[in-house]
Amino acid sequence: MYEQVNAPRAVYGDGKNVLACGSVEKLPREIRALRGRVQCVYLDPPFMTGASFRRKRSWGEQGWRRGSPALDLPGYEDRFPDEKTYLQLLRRMITAGRELLRPEGVFCLHLDWRMSGQARLMCDRIFGRDRFLNEIIWSYESGGRSKKCFPRKHDTILLYSRSAAYHFDLTRVPLPRQGNRKNHMARGVDEDGRSYSSIVSGGKEYRYYDDEPVYPGDVWTDIGFLQQRDPERTGFITQKPLKLLERLLLPVTRPGDWVADLCCGSGTTLAAAEKLGCHYAGLDISPQAVSVSLARLKAENLTVLCPCGMDGTALLAEMDDAACRLRIRGLDLKGDWIPEKAGPMDLLESWEIGTLEGDTFLSRKRFQRSFIYPALVDSLRPEHGCMPDLMTTDAAGVRRAYRWVDTFL
Repeated sequence: MYEQVNAPRAVYGDGKNVLACGSVEKLPREIRALRGRVQCVYLDPPFMTGASFRRKRSWGEQGWRRGSPALDLPGYEDRFPDEKTYLQLLRRMITAGRELLRPEGVFCLHLDWRMSGQARLMCDRIFGRDRFLNEIIWSYESGGRSKKCFPRKHDTILLYSRSAAYHFDLTRVPLPRQGNRKNHMARGVDEDGRSYSSIVSGGKEYRYYDDEPVYPGDVWTDIGFLQQRDPERTGFITQKPLKLLERLLLPVTRPGDWVADLCCGSGTTLAAAEKLGCHYAGLDISPQAVSVSLARLKAENLTVLCPCGMDGTALLAEMDDAACRLRIRGLDLKGDWIPEKAGPMDLLESWEIGTLEGDTFLSRKRFQRSFIYPALVDSLRPEHGCMPDLMTTDAAGVRRAYRWVDTFL
């Protein structure tokens, strides 16, 4: 039989990358060890909207296949007693991010109209005004529109460097040139059949070929907000697009560099870093955010620091001796958040096999629902006849660890 145990630390592979539940006031030791080593720190903190955000999470095979049914769950609180309290927290976050950066590193702070002005002044003091690089305007069209003022349809991303010797390679984010647009330039085709636009200045002709890239400026209008049915969505209403983080990371990082996100939320920054071949460290105060982030990662080389649920929830599992297979039947969950028609297996989002060593779970294999694979594997053949220890994640994002106990001993 399986009994529930506490395993707040899980290790995948060599465990080099870090995903932790915690706050900047008390950074985990694994993240503190990165001080002076991180190439890019991205920070997407609360915007001080005064709102309570919720998140939606699909459950069961049908939910993951069609996007419905889905649970309506608490997300995070973006409420503060006053502006002073918020700015104190923001200052601690910015300072912690600066301390993580290496001399060649770049810091990105993502906010909107509410606090971007105060944040710019704060970053000028913490980094120095001469370390300011960009104020990027990310413009989008989603959401409602005010009739009392021009609609506020952009976020602001502030970029600062740790030192004058920062790394930045704009050629890593080329964009296609819109050669047929109407402007003051003349159109032509050269002897090799290449189309171009040209202008004559000072007696000299300047040609801009259609097949040569251009590079983004500091106003980005070509990356939209995520749509409701976008398969990239995790249920976080404030989730940022993967393309946005890729554009931010590509010019300032190289494969093998470290990327850190101290408010990682749904894990977009970590997923982008992983895709670009970077190491990553993610931090969020919510255990559920850690679970959502983990579901997006390959987790082949990762340490997860997150409290486990210790609520007495029974794992429904049995050994099929005839087939020599361990069969998972789900979780015996209780609570008013559980849908009436949900069965024990429906609310199991993932399960992993591994070995428990003290309070550490050494993961060997993970089975995870996704839009591509909505059905969850429900059995396996134990290796060498040994029953594995298990880690589960339910549809609400709660992780639980279970140790096999041989009742015949």
